[in-house]
Amino acid sequence: MSHAAILVLQGLSGALVGVVLFYLLGSLLLREWVRIDAYQLLLSMAVAFLVAIVCEVSLGKLYYLVMGDHLWQYRVWPIHDGYTSVLNFIIWPVYGYYVYFFHYVLQQKSVEIRPHWLKGLVSGFDGPLLEILANGFFLLFYGTFYFYYLPDDMRHFTSIQVIPLYMVMGVILTLLLEPLLKKPPRWHYPALFYLAGVGFVLAG
Repeated sequence: MSHAAILVLQGLSGALVGVVLFYLLGSLLLREWVRIDAYQLLLSMAVAFLVAIVCEVSLGKLYYLVMGDHLWQYRVWPIHDGYTSVLNFIIWPVYGYYVYFFHYVLQQKSVEIRPHWLKGLVSGFDGPLLEILANGFFLLFYGTFYFYYLPDDMRHFTSIQVIPLYMVMGVILTLLLEPLLKKPPRWHYPALFYLAGVGFVLAG
């Protein structure tokens, strides 16, 4: 088996753990099995993939320009000067999967956050927590950081400094995703967003 195939299987294994974990967590919070809307789920995953991978490269470079040093470096299949990874065509859609369940639980609990973009600020807190889970998984099963934070304030799993960057990404994601979710289903939307993200990966 080629090295690339092994890395893809590693990414798929991490994604599978996340998918199962978030589904069970959402169902536990609602005390019933979540009934998934396939279109909204796939749209959330595709949009989150594109927004996240473009933002992490763009905001990572902006941080470097301002601070004069990198905040993180990918250790597994790095591209775009180490700001992201080829495997993020698998990993980042899982964040969109998480966002779908987060919004679904809020809706079922009748929790309304206005203006809607404020929901994006939550990414500043859940993003770093999910990074700890991702790095913990790769360290436990594959003996390497998936990405490595140069500051050691959080033992290199993530960093307090990334919180405002996640907030910016979360607001952009919310502002883009909310109107799309209100439109009638158009299956070319998730396909186009996902393919655009793949194109960005291949350009790295």
